[in-house]
Amino acid sequence: MHDALKTRILIHFSQSESTKLRVLLQGLRWAMLQEMRNLAAGNIVDDVLKSIWMQRLPTSIQQILSVSKDSLDDLAQIADKVNEVSSFRPEVNAVVPENSEIQSLREEVANLRAELKRITSSRFRRAQSSKRDAYPYG
Repeated sequence: MHDALKTRILIHFSQSESTKLRVLLQGLRWAMLQEMRNLAAGNIVDDVLKSIWMQRLPTSIQQILSVSKDSLDDLAQIADKVNEVSSFRPEVNAVVPENSEIQSLREEVANLRAELKRITSSRFRRAQSSKRDAYPYG
């Protein structure tokens, strides 16, 4: 009983893998900005640094931050918060052709096969005819 209760409590309060990853990634935008500042060593103005930093952000976060007039530090914190609340859900948009489209493609392939067969057999007949003409007695 004690072990079962302990297990349930651990499961309930332990972080899922996605939560752990989110916590790990939280602050990366801030850390990236700090690293860029360290590398620039004060030789780059904040406007240029902001432009370079924003280009490295996901498009969705760039769109949100582009309307803000906040300081670069505030933007980094906003980027982290936006990243924290947005869950990563990759999307795949599949296009399923209509049955008539598939049928049309099948017919086209069948027509191309028939045409190829006709061309191949006519070449074969001409080749056979040429051999007979070249050696009429043998």
